[in-house]
Amino acid sequence: MQLIDHWVVLMFENRSFDNVLGHLPHIDPDDGIRGRDVRLAYPGGTVKVRPATDFRAPLPDPGEAFGNVNVQCYGQYVPASNAGKAAYPIFPDFFDPPYNAPPAGTVPAMDGFALDYYWNFAWLKERFPTDAEMQNIGAVLTPEIVPVINTLAQEYAVFTHWHCEVPTCTTPNRNFFFCGTNKGRVDNEFVANYGWDFEQPSIFSLLEDKGVGWAVYFDPGQKVPMCTLSLGGARHRKMWKSRARTHARFFQDCAAGALPAFSWVEPRMLFGKELNDYHPPHDVRLAEHFLAEVYNAVRKSPQWEKTALIVTFDEHGGTYDHVPPPAAPVPDDFTGEQDFAFDRFGVRIPTVVISPYTRRETVIRDLFHSTSVLRTVRERFDLGPALTKRDETAPLLTPAFNLAEPRRDAPEQVAPPCLDNVDLSRGTAPGDEPDAKLFLAKHEEHALEPISQLGHVVLRNVATMSGKDVGDIPRGLEAIKSWLGERVATLHDYHPEK
Repeated sequence: MQLIDHWVVLMFENRSFDNVLGHLPHIDPDDGIRGRDVRLAYPGGTVKVRPATDFRAPLPDPGEAFGNVNVQCYGQYVPASNAGKAAYPIFPDFFDPPYNAPPAGTVPAMDGFALDYYWNFAWLKERFPTDAEMQNIGAVLTPEIVPVINTLAQEYAVFTHWHCEVPTCTTPNRNFFFCGTNKGRVDNEFVANYGWDFEQPSIFSLLEDKGVGWAVYFDPGQKVPMCTLSLGGARHRKMWKSRARTHARFFQDCAAGALPAFSWVEPRMLFGKELNDYHPPHDVRLAEHFLAEVYNAVRKSPQWEKTALIVTFDEHGGTYDHVPPPAAPVPDDFTGEQDFAFDRFGVRIPTVVISPYTRRETVIRDLFHSTSVLRTVRERFDLGPALTKRDETAPLLTPAFNLAEPRRDAPEQVAPPCLDNVDLSRGTAPGDEPDAKLFLAKHEEHALEPISQLGHVVLRNVATMSGKDVGDIPRGLEAIKSWLGERVATLHDYHPEK
């Protein structure tokens, strides 16, 4: 591990281990989904877990909030009247306590994915799904559908028991990755609002304080890196002006041998139709193409023999996984929202570590979790003590670096998929979108498409932070992006490098 001077992290969105890497041929059968006959019950039927036949499943997007994940893992609504209610507190028909959490000590059966999909679908669309629509939640990706990430998992190190930090949605898990905590929050909504004053030290501030080079690389079409909106407190504001760079700059830095010690790479995950983050129901070929581009650039870089590329996901996003999440160290003394004690991990997520010091077909079956990266980088660059009890006890990534000399057989490149026939509809079912009345009733505005769920959260939060009403957000993608850029530049004194 000490041979690695440059750490590149590429975090994607909302897929479980079984959903992406469960068909790997070289892993232990207990860790994957190959050959399993799994049936998931829902009211009036069952779903068979099976190989996906398209690039967008599941459609529509499953639930990923704390209450959704409780149902997915434990197989019941608690109380039963929560079935069909909203999973997020911004809506008036939000889940009642205990938010589908079971009694303490209950072992997750991992059999509630279809049940939650059924009721989440019914809440979103105000009708019940057909059996054909229900079968979407059973679709898992195979090496034929996502060959790039499966190839890299075979060529380098794959972790078969890597869990996300929290059994909930995107931003809490991303903040845990950065900070070892989310200060008790379990929800996406308003995370950026309190995050604007978020004084918690992070992997970025530790690097900054020590004078260790780092950068955030993002697509300029997104206007702002997602991480700036969840780490925007006074401790962090001054960093972004000099540390945010575009994807074009990333590829230039790779080619020039100019990568900093730590690089955080974000896919397109907020605005537009060509979102390349693996988030369902976006066409996964876009994400596969971006992953291939990033790997090929790192592999061809003059810094290759001193570089590690970590490919991971933030959370499982409601997609099926069969391994129960284990108990987790309580990170700190913050009181948890929705009565959560932060004493259990979230669902498994795909994670691959790539380096010239990683033996082909390395399989690591021990328990790991996302703050393992925080601890590894912190100790590699002597950045100081642990931020919380969670990263203090996280295992180091040492097992992934199991060669004393750099490999000479590492693939020089992986072939990106052809994008000629990629479906840019974002998986919307024709004639089955919620109409404007339903969106307004649920505090969503249909006219803001094509914007991801994260994009909606970002827009609402930036409006609130800048003293604007949500109704002031303009219509039309280009107008929205211009509005967002102006608000963020004003609030954050933020101007990315080319």
